[in-house]
Amino acid sequence: MLLSSQGIILKVFPYSNTSVICNVFTNHYGKLTFIAKGVRKPNNPLLSILQPFNLLELQYYYKKDRNMQLIKEADILISFDNIRENLSSIVVGSNVINIINRVFEQDYPNETIFRLIYKTLHRISDQNDKNKLFFIFFIFHLLKQLGFMPNINQCHECNKEFSDKAIFSYSLKSLICSSCDATNTSEFNIHIDMQNLEFLNLFDKTNINKISELKISSKRLYEIYNFLISFMRCHIKYMNNIKGMDSIEKIYYEH
Repeated sequence: MLLSSQGIILKVFPYSNTSVICNVFTNHYGKLTFIAKGVRKPNNPLLSILQPFNLLELQYYYKKDRNMQLIKEADILISFDNIRENLSSIVVGSNVINIINRVFEQDYPNETIFRLIYKTLHRISDQNDKNKLFFIFFIFHLLKQLGFMPNINQCHECNKEFSDKAIFSYSLKSLICSSCDATNTSEFNIHIDMQNLEFLNLFDKTNINKISELKISSKRLYEIYNFLISFMRCHIKYMNNIKGMDSIEKIYYEH
């Protein structure tokens, strides 16, 4: 069956002497694996099109039970070239597509996730001095769409609203209040003050096009990032094996 979809290239690697395999997140079918035959032959323009970050219009032969779909044609819609020209953008953008590539299985349709990837890459490409904000937005809304984001207003144990701070409990894998923390103490628990809880609510409610207007100190961005990544690692096993996470952590460590 010949289909057409938009897709964002997540990963490309060689196959045989002349072909490549691409992992692509499509707008209609989620993550798919494609084979592009013969593209590594001299003067084949398709190889330059099949590069990470590129948003493409794809035509391909699709079979539901086949592990790899066959690309017929591909055209660039957006290349996000600015990402490749800035080190911070390369690191953040690469982590966005690496996380998606690791977390999602084949044939998991989710147009909301497709839009989240596209909008995040678009903002990183347009305004690289706000990459810390854009990546936190991406992680927050990815967790939300996957159904893992905790209640950032109430204690997981007693359901009381947070009044002074919240504590991320590694043993409970959720947010609890100070009172409940007295019975779940751990040196690994992460404390989140009310200001950071308010910022988390803003990440939830603010459109990504307005996120760059938020005024948050580098110290607080690091604290919010540390909580979200720690929470994600507790709930999603693949997060412990994401290539390049050490590089993005350095961006947040540099206050």
